[in-house]
Amino acid sequence: MRRRDFLLGSAVCIPLAGVARAQDAATRTKLDRISVMSNDFDAVMTEVRDWSHQATPKQLDIMDYPEMLADRYHIHNVDVLNINFLSMESSYYRKFNERLKAAKSKMVNMPVELDEKGYAGIVSTCSPDLAFRAKAVNLTKKWIDIASMIGCPSIMVNQGTRALPEDLAPCIDALKTLGAYGKSKKVAVVMENRGRTPPEELAQLIRASGIYANPDIGNFPDEDTRARGLRLLYPLSYNVSHVKMSPRFDFASAIRISKEMGFKGVYSIEAGGPDPYAKVQTVLDALLANM
Repeated sequence: MRRRDFLLGSAVCIPLAGVARAQDAATRTKLDRISVMSNDFDAVMTEVRDWSHQATPKQLDIMDYPEMLADRYHIHNVDVLNINFLSMESSYYRKFNERLKAAKSKMVNMPVELDEKGYAGIVSTCSPDLAFRAKAVNLTKKWIDIASMIGCPSIMVNQGTRALPEDLAPCIDALKTLGAYGKSKKVAVVMENRGRTPPEELAQLIRASGIYANPDIGNFPDEDTRARGLRLLYPLSYNVSHVKMSPRFDFASAIRISKEMGFKGVYSIEAGGPDPYAKVQTVLDALLANM
């Protein structure tokens, strides 16, 4: 090769290498704002919903979850549902903390489900039943303690899948109690849009309770409500927004609204399905393309 040709080739390679490094840096910056919910892997994970029963061993243990996300997706933010933890003992969470640190990862949120099974939110701070509300407050305080122990900045409560009760005062009081307790532990209380509650009513509840929103881009009945709701909830958010994909709504438009509203937190992927690994990758690819 003549020296002139070599120099010309080198001149082309240098800027191309610079572009590649810039693209890698841009992708890394985006990945730093992405998390994955542990219940995406319910089909393959060791899990237990009733802590008085034995867990059934499956393919993926929650202790391995941070490392799996880091190795497979280069994601170091972890969003673990309380039902995927298999103990309430401090020693268990010290071990989980060690596994987080080994993966160079951190917790970003913990959704808290208090029913023995499912996600209905029967035991909830927004239940019209005083006994259920009291039970929800007491149990959630225990999970706030655990969140504090593992450096998790927020817990997400379940307000139930039905519409909120007409009298919001008991719900507000319960959430204020949890918000104050969480603040003493440096753990914020967040709530997503869920069920049949209009976004205006949910925003009113969040403001009155002094807690925060976790905007879920998928949990709306139609596109008009989604656009209106996201613009109401993103300004009330704390640190996380749950994201999912479905043919029934415009994913790119929802992410665009989040950016318009100045959201700077973590997008936490909610995928699931029979092949959760592939489904998470699909949502991750869409996020990277639209952030």
